[in-house]
Amino acid sequence: AEDSAGRPPAGDDGAPPGVAKQISVDGEKFYVVGVLTALLKMLSDYVACSAQLPALGPEIVQRIVELLKLFNTRACQLVLGARAMQLAGLKTITAKHLALSAQTVSFLHAYVPFVQAHLRRTLPERQHVLLEGLDRVVGDLRAHRDEVLGKFVTIMRERLDFHCRVVAEEPWNDPPAPDATVSAYIRGTVKELQALHRVLSGLLDRRDVHRTSSQIAQMMSRRLVEIYSRLPLSTSHSHHRLIADVAFLSQGFDGLDAGGGHDAELEPLRTFCR
Repeated sequence: AEDSAGRPPAGDDGAPPGVAKQISVDGEKFYVVGVLTALLKMLSDYVACSAQLPALGPEIVQRIVELLKLFNTRACQLVLGARAMQLAGLKTITAKHLALSAQTVSFLHAYVPFVQAHLRRTLPERQHVLLEGLDRVVGDLRAHRDEVLGKFVTIMRERLDFHCRVVAEEPWNDPPAPDATVSAYIRGTVKELQALHRVLSGLLDRRDVHRTSSQIAQMMSRRLVEIYSRLPLSTSHSHHRLIADVAFLSQGFDGLDAGGGHDAELEPLRTFCR
């Protein structure tokens, strides 16, 4: 582990408690939580034991597989399953909790193959088949990570629906007020999108941030087309207002990260507004 040399975790209250360092695997850095350092100590002890006591190799591999499966399952239950709200007294599972969970699982997904390679060197070739259990663990970790990242899309779907709950009641076909610019529902949605992005960009790998924002853009494009399709849009006023709202959303996505825009994901929405 090493002191963080990059950006500190973003958020109103700074880095979450217990997150003070980063650890590097193959050049990629991950934020560390206390439970991960404890797990690493256990894995290190098992690997050292396998080198010193080769006869115990098969049992050690089995113990490592069971340990990693247990850790992955419990992490999923506590964060995605929200069990931490009961067991740790949390009021809610926040985006920071989810992002740190994604970091932990992503670290293990990158780290376990190195453990596997070390064990392969210490085990007799006839016992290498035992290491297939670690291949399955890596697959489970990948699926867990993708599920956590997908949760951010679900969160923004819920927030979009919240802000759009009164859209059907607005006077879309009436002339706009003199000071009207962008609708309140789209302003609120973009504000929450930007707040989520500040958390994610402070904790997640840039590729994961861009991939997640792309999935959110794709979801919002489809969802808004569904919502707009049900509106009684019949005048030029409604058309111009719709175009202004979509342009504001597009600008919000353009300002999120340096990984490129999200024109492709938002194209169905723009096509609907033409």
